[in-house]
Order: sequence, then structure tokens, then C-alpha cells
Amino acid sequence: MDFYELVRGPMAMIAFAIFIFGSCFRLISFYQKGTNPKLLYPRENLTNGFKAVIFGLIPFATRFMRERPVFTLITTLFHICIIVLPLFLLAHIVLWFESYKISWGNIPDNMADVMVLFVLFACIFFFLRRVFVPEVRMVTQISDYLILIAVFVSFLFGFLAFHQIGPYRPVLILHILSSEILIAIIPFSKLMHMIAYPFSRYYMGADFGNVLKPSDW
Repeated sequence: MDFYELVRGPMAMIAFAIFIFGSCFRLISFYQKGTNPKLLYPRENLTNGFKAVIFGLIPFATRFMRERPVFTLITTLFHICIIVLPLFLLAHIVLWFESYKISWGNIPDNMADVMVLFVLFACIFFFLRRVFVPEVRMVTQISDYLILIAVFVSFLFGFLAFHQIGPYRPVLILHILSSEILIAIIPFSKLMHMIAYPFSRYYMGADFGNVLKPSDW
């Protein structure tokens, strides 16, 4: 087994196993913390909880988003791209078919190129925002920069491999390896928000919705 087969096979399975079990562990931990005795607001408001989730998903639905239109637009498109690209890129679907004999519809290659380039641009935008915007820089950790670099590298090598720019085999291996690292670190980094978002948002809305209106934060 050469290194390509290793990263495509066993290492991919290890990355997904870490992601699945790590995410389950984190969600269970969140649940246990969320069931602690209520001290300030002993009664939950289910309506406010669901409103908080919905308002957080709709672009410009909250005052926070409306006050930052450029950031909101870039963030929304960025999240759409990083969800759609891995799932609906033809090259990825072919790999799933070769391994598990399942397939589904794909997005056009030219659309995929535009989406990848936008992800790269967004990573640079978020990186510079953390460097130059004081209130963002104050809450930024080294790990935030590393995550942005990891996302940038993964999508960059994927773009280069797809267009066969540079030595194809090493570039493809770097793309797969960097993507597996991203998958594996999701439960242990701020990337966990992609899994925990509806739960954390619901919890905040249900507990504090009467004070922090879902349309305001």
C-alpha cells in the first residue's frame, strides 16, 4: 500500500471515526452542562429557543447581521460554499461511487471553481479581519488563525489537484491529508460550531430570549 492509498483509505476512516465519536462526546458534554440547575432563569421558553435558531440561519435577520452587511454576506456565502463543495463536487462523488457504489447529483465544474476561489478569498478576509479589527483581535486565539490556514490549504490544494497544476500525485495527497486533518479536529476546535450551532443557539434563546431578543443577537 503506497502513501496515497494510505491517506485515502485507513487515514480517512480514522479521521471520520475521530469526527463521529468526538462530536458525540462533545454533544453529550454540552447536554450535561445544559441540564445544570437554572439559577437566573429557571423557566425555559421553547418559542424563544426555536426563534433563536431560525433567526440565526436567515441572512440579515438579526440586528447584528444588519449592522455588518459585508461581513454577513461573505460569511453566508462562505458557509454555503464549504458545505456544498465537499458534498456535490463531481470528483468527490466519483470517489464515493468507487468506494461504496453510491452517487448523487453534482454541481457544474465552473461553478465549483468560482466557489473555491470565493472560499480562498473569504479565508483571507477573515484572517485580515482578525488582525486589523480591534474588537475581533481581542478575542482571537492562535488556533483561530491556524483553522483559517487549514481551510485555505485544503481548498487550495483541492483546486490545484482538480486542474492538475503542479505535481498531481503529491498535490492530491496534500489535499486529502489536509482535509482529513480538518475533519478530525472539528470536535476539538471552534469548527464544532457546525455541529453544535442549533443546540447552543436554542439553549441561549430558550434561557435568555426574554432579555436577549433572537432578532437582536
